[in-house]
Amino acid sequence: MREASDLLDRRKFVKAAVGTCATIMAGASAGQRQALAAEQSRELVDIDAHNGDDLQSALNSHTGAGRVLRLKPSSEIHCTVREEIIAGERSDHPLLVPENVHLDLQGSTLFLDCRSNSYGVRLSNNSSIRNGTIKVIRSEGKGSQGCWHSGISVGAAYGHGGTPDKPGHFSTVRNWTIENITINQPFEASAIQLMSEACNGVIRDVTVRDSAKAFVGVGMDWGSVGPITTEDAQVFRMRELWEQKLIYSTHPHDILIENLRVGRLTRNVDGNDAGVRCSACHNITIRNVHVEEAATAVAVFGGDFGYEFAREDLRDFQHTGYRIEDVRIERALLYGIVLNGAADNIYRAHRNLGYDPVRDPVHPGLDRPVLRNITLHGGGERLDRQGIFAVALTEAQLNNLEISNFRLGIHVEDWVKGMRFNNTRFSNNQTDSRIEGATEPASEVTFNDTRT
Repeated sequence: MREASDLLDRRKFVKAAVGTCATIMAGASAGQRQALAAEQSRELVDIDAHNGDDLQSALNSHTGAGRVLRLKPSSEIHCTVREEIIAGERSDHPLLVPENVHLDLQGSTLFLDCRSNSYGVRLSNNSSIRNGTIKVIRSEGKGSQGCWHSGISVGAAYGHGGTPDKPGHFSTVRNWTIENITINQPFEASAIQLMSEACNGVIRDVTVRDSAKAFVGVGMDWGSVGPITTEDAQVFRMRELWEQKLIYSTHPHDILIENLRVGRLTRNVDGNDAGVRCSACHNITIRNVHVEEAATAVAVFGGDFGYEFAREDLRDFQHTGYRIEDVRIERALLYGIVLNGAADNIYRAHRNLGYDPVRDPVHPGLDRPVLRNITLHGGGERLDRQGIFAVALTEAQLNNLEISNFRLGIHVEDWVKGMRFNNTRFSNNQTDSRIEGATEPASEVTFNDTRT
């Protein structure tokens, strides 16, 4: 048995033509439904761009107009990194879809040539991109964050969130859509990365191609406003700044991911390498996801600080509203699904340094997540592979699971208060389930209709 503290010390990601309206509406928030319905009547404008400069100029000329701009079908557009001033702040990107602009690629391909640190194709408030391919063809001089050189970026990187008196323009990005897009990400970055308060968004019918280096298919990470740093020893200082209203954290929320196809992502460092990864988010629906191969199919984390320093209007939503449905991975190299709701930096600062948290870093953890119709097949050479790994969650409902070819099918650890398994099928696992906990043993874990 490993100590619960060791389980918290994993690498973190820090240091993220219109479809059928009735289908999109299912599971979307009120804001998403309103935005998606509005797209049905948008004005169409055809544009003929030969390079990234042409395309950016055309997009900028329609900023705020609410139009759908359509590329010439099957175009190939080479986009190099540019620096633009947006709402008084600098943004480095190969392409920016401005506010209230909707880009229809019509089968075209964008080649992202990233020769310096930058976002990928960057979305704005009330914007969208659909119907084409994004291929990252160069990645030089990038930082470590997954949003740098990602295929598509929504939100602001760490250090780009502005201040509480003047939040960054991209610290909150609402009402965006990514639809019918194929992403080829051969470098150490995300295919799609959501950061800060990327919210009220839809990701539908997206394909992520095979990659030996990509971090994740879709990544979602909390963000920073003000000078936030995550070192354990700095938590006391962060608390002072937060109480002085000089910092706060932001969180992705109200996002629908639907019909996601992920190829073989063979980077296999730890459970953060995933088809879909969330860190300190809420109201996230992940539906109909198929992963050929990855270290992890879906990973949900509480994040470094959790919601300890969250903006007041977001704080009470911490880790609520997760729905994970119809997920299948053909070969999980390490985990099928990770459910770890601990705010690990806050927990360690409390345990090791005597910090007195504002919010309990491990309770409730992931709050009442719902998982249904999950098929997890293990594989690979790692002897520690596990179908479901759970730490710090409360009252999870898990229905219709198939778990096979893992060393340990279901591993429930510390600070779990209630996991209800219904209709679980095990096969070819060395051990089907283990319920334990070194610091606070799991409790109220029940199995109904289990078959081997």
